[in-house]
Amino acid sequence: MPTPSPSPAAKLSSFVMMALLLASTTLVSAARLHAQTESTIYNFGPTVPYSPAAGLVSDAAGNLYGVTTGHDGVVYKLSQVSGAWQVTILYNFTGGADGGNPLSTPIFDSAGNLYGTAEFGGDFTGPNCSIGCGVVYKLTPTSSGEWQETVLYAFTGGKDGGYPTSGNLVFDKAGNLFGSNVADGVLSTQACSNTGGCGVIFRLSPSASGNWNFKVIHAFFGGWDGVGPAQLIFDSKGNFFGSAAGAWSGFELPSEPGLVFRLTPTTSGPWTDSVVYAFKGSTDGGLPSALTFDSAGNIYGAGADGGILNNCWSGYGPEGCGVVFRISHVGGKWVENTLYAFSGGSDGSQPNGGLVWDNGSLYGTTWSGGGSGGGEGVVYQLTPAPGEQWTERVVQEFTGTNGGIPLSPLLVSGGNIFGTTQSGGANGYGVAFEITP
Repeated sequence: MPTPSPSPAAKLSSFVMMALLLASTTLVSAARLHAQTESTIYNFGPTVPYSPAAGLVSDAAGNLYGVTTGHDGVVYKLSQVSGAWQVTILYNFTGGADGGNPLSTPIFDSAGNLYGTAEFGGDFTGPNCSIGCGVVYKLTPTSSGEWQETVLYAFTGGKDGGYPTSGNLVFDKAGNLFGSNVADGVLSTQACSNTGGCGVIFRLSPSASGNWNFKVIHAFFGGWDGVGPAQLIFDSKGNFFGSAAGAWSGFELPSEPGLVFRLTPTTSGPWTDSVVYAFKGSTDGGLPSALTFDSAGNIYGAGADGGILNNCWSGYGPEGCGVVFRISHVGGKWVENTLYAFSGGSDGSQPNGGLVWDNGSLYGTTWSGGGSGGGEGVVYQLTPAPGEQWTERVVQEFTGTNGGIPLSPLLVSGGNIFGTTQSGGANGYGVAFEITP
């Protein structure tokens, strides 16, 4: 079927990206070290697959899996054959009942099945679903080598939410599958009237019959609890943590800098929602993306704005080029510390894809900056130093030729770091890259 017009959620995210990409930059010095080697392992396009929309996941054999959005989207596998990486298309979405435009990094279960979400398609009958409100899908390998797709749930755009664009899927220890939607949910709220609601967090539970039972465990109202929840993580006690925008001004721009929230299960069934930290959009940052823990339970993340307030102001929303932050539970309350503030120059600008740990250092990406400040993003490393200082080192600069605009989470696998860019490369449609020690 023809590629439909962007959904409200896609418009919302694209406008935010454009506003931040227009940010002005100031040339400042940054610590740079290229001891690690970056190589492009695959150039996407000009035919399918192109435009990788999410990060990568690996299997036990070291194969890499991801999704792209072109022509309703595909799920692909990258495998090494005679020392070179080759791509295999596992599934082509049609944009119909099977879904279209997959945007979440797929995940594996213990049996080797892949799970993910697609932004549109599925159910076209809901009040806000003229192009479909999206699906949760499962891909199962078959003896013939093909992968079979099953739609576990099709969103209706009502109280169940719609357009799973910015979140992820995650399993709990019991095999339940959790995820989030950026739109719909509480349809009566005025805070998110343009998207039908402020989004939900949902659970899918497998049954003995093979069906999956759907339940909303939290619906956002757009007030103190935020809107458009991003990626989710569990702590060791089974609590959910995630980040969300603070509020939206129409479709286009965030009017508040966002927050980190916690959802705690209760014996009675409902989950209790609480704000861990509400960003001020000042030196503490704002617009937080995916979170991660350290072994002590501290929360780490990156915010796409705030920090150095006289740099990277686009004329819309909060100022600043973004920060990396830590939130610690101290004396019965949560305390935020800014570990690093980006300058918008050679050190990068607007971190977005979250953080990963490798050998005691944090790695992440910015979607702009690098070079003299006008680059197309960087991969950076943050290493703790004495006195609570963290040192930033640019591992890789993207110039367009070798990729551009890395927006997705990084993957640490086999001692190497893998990732994708949304544009650039030999064909201009993005790359998959590898960083080796």
